[in-house]
Amino acid sequence: MWLLAESKGDATLQELNLTSGKIQTVVPESTAAHALAQSPSGVVAVGVATGFTGAVELHNGSSGALIATVAVGASVKGLAAGADGSTLYVLNGTGTSSSVTLVNLQTDTTSASVPVPLATVGIAVQPTGQDLYALTAGGTVDEVNVGNGSVVGRFSVGPGPLQLAISSSGSTLFVLKRAGSGTNVGVIRLATERQQRAIAAPADCIDIQLSANGRQLYDVVGTPTYGNVQVFPVNA
Repeated sequence: MWLLAESKGDATLQELNLTSGKIQTVVPESTAAHALAQSPSGVVAVGVATGFTGAVELHNGSSGALIATVAVGASVKGLAAGADGSTLYVLNGTGTSSSVTLVNLQTDTTSASVPVPLATVGIAVQPTGQDLYALTAGGTVDEVNVGNGSVVGRFSVGPGPLQLAISSSGSTLFVLKRAGSGTNVGVIRLATERQQRAIAAPADCIDIQLSANGRQLYDVVGTPTYGNVQVFPVNA
């Protein structure tokens, strides 16, 4: 697993060995880096936000070396890797609009741009690539058709949403939420658009990721003084 870390004004990409729990490779990164996603094909994408402009850096998943940089229309707010291994979904926007730009990882070029709600804070994409889920700061999720940009569904996930992930089957959403002093991950069955249960999450959890087999949930914890990854069992 690759992680994006910042300490004392310096940013780095760090490769974490999930078997040993140790950092293997450290690559310097710009402090403008804001988001990270890893494609099934091995490409590590880093979203950059610099004022009103944005870009995605594409890195080699083995060495961390920079492969290419792809400009997008606005500052990058989040990233999601497509299950096909060749498509990257880039949440970007300004103070007046937000959209998801598709990047082809084989040609390092952008293609379609799909509008999403202005208050979108995170995205997840169906394994088929047909629809994407836009999580908003208000605690709702919009299901948006990637082909035509139409909103085909909307449901509530509760207050304090931070980030989301989707199971490899496309049947379950995991939504990281912070309400008051507590933090948890809501498990939402998409067939009913209802939360089935909540998984306790550590304080200061800022991101979540599912393992490839769907059996582990990785909770990324970070503050200005420390960071770690905690692993929880889950049936996705």
